[in-house]
Amino acid sequence: MSRDFPVRPEEFDKAFIERIFDQPAGALTSVSYAPVGTGQVCDSYRFTCAWTEADHPETFIAKCPSADPISRGAAAIFHLYDMEVGWYRDVADSCDALCPKAYHADIAENEQDFILMLEDMAPAVQGDQLAGAALIQVETTLREAAALHSFQPDGGFDLFKWLHHGEGNSAFLKNTLPNGYPVFRDRFSALLSPDILDLGQELVDHIDGYVAQAPLELAITHGDMRLDNILFHEDGQIAALVDWQTCSLGNPANDIAYMIGTSFADPADRRRHEEKLVRNYLSRRSNAPDFDRFWTEYRRHAFSGFIMAINASLHVEQTERGDKMFAAMAERPAQMAIDLDSLALL
Repeated sequence: MSRDFPVRPEEFDKAFIERIFDQPAGALTSVSYAPVGTGQVCDSYRFTCAWTEADHPETFIAKCPSADPISRGAAAIFHLYDMEVGWYRDVADSCDALCPKAYHADIAENEQDFILMLEDMAPAVQGDQLAGAALIQVETTLREAAALHSFQPDGGFDLFKWLHHGEGNSAFLKNTLPNGYPVFRDRFSALLSPDILDLGQELVDHIDGYVAQAPLELAITHGDMRLDNILFHEDGQIAALVDWQTCSLGNPANDIAYMIGTSFADPADRRRHEEKLVRNYLSRRSNAPDFDRFWTEYRRHAFSGFIMAINASLHVEQTERGDKMFAAMAERPAQMAIDLDSLALL
C-alpha cells in the first residue's frame, strides 16, 4: 500500500520536513532525533531542527507506529491511530481543551501506518502514573476535561466517522474480557491482592450489564485521561492532554472517574477530595447534569481504569514498567469501586 509520509524516524528527510513547514529546499540545514516518552502503543521522538531562518520550530514531536507488531496490531483492532489522527486533524484546533498543536496528521487505509508531527511542549513533563498525582494536577486536568466535554462540533457528532469507533470497541471488550481476565489474573497475581483480583472477576461476570448501560449524556471524551498522558508545568498546572488514541463519543463520567480513580496513590487523598473535584468540574461544564445524577454515573464508572488496565495489558508489548503501571491502574480504581459500592450499580 503506497503512502507519502514517513512512519519511522529514519525516514524523515529534510525535504519532507521542509514541505510540512512550507519552506523551500535548503531551509533546513540539519535534523536529528531521539526517543521520548513511555508510550506502549506507538513510538515517539523529539526532532531537533536547524533552520536558515529563526521563525520555525527548533523542535517537534513525531508520533509513529509502534515498532512492536503486537502493539501495532492492537492499534488497528481498536482503531487507536485513526482516533488520534482524527482528533488532531478534525477537532483539536476548534476545542478549548489544551493539547499540542498539530503540524501534520495523516493515516493510511490499513490504520497501521500513520504520522503525527506535534508541537513540543518542553519543558512541561509527563505525569508519573506510578508515583501518583498532586491535587493541583488533578484539579487542572479536570478543568480541561470540562472544556472538552462542553465542546459541540459544528455539524454535530455524526460528522466524524472516527468518533464512533468506541461503539465497536465496547462490543469487542464485552466479547473478549471474560476469556482474557484469567490471563490477566495469573500475570498480576504477585502485584495485586486477592481481594482486588476477586473484584475484577465480579466485574467481568457483570460486564454485559456494564457495557449495555445507557449513558446519561454523550460528549467527545479522551478515554485514557491518566497521568502518563498528561504534560504538566513545574508548578503542577496542566500544559496539555496528549495521547488521544482512545478519543471517541462517550460518557463524560468515564473520563472523570478514570482520572480521579487512577491518580491518587493514597486512597485517603482521593476520598477526601473527590466530591469537591466532581462538583468543581460540573460547575465549569456547559449543559452539565445535576450533581446527584452525575455522581451515580461517576460511581458506576469507577471501574473504568480497572477495565483499561485489563484490556490494554493483554494487547500491548509486555514490559516491567508497563506491568507496574497496569497494576497501579487496576488497584486504585478497584479500591475506589469498593469505597463507592460500585458493584451495586451493575
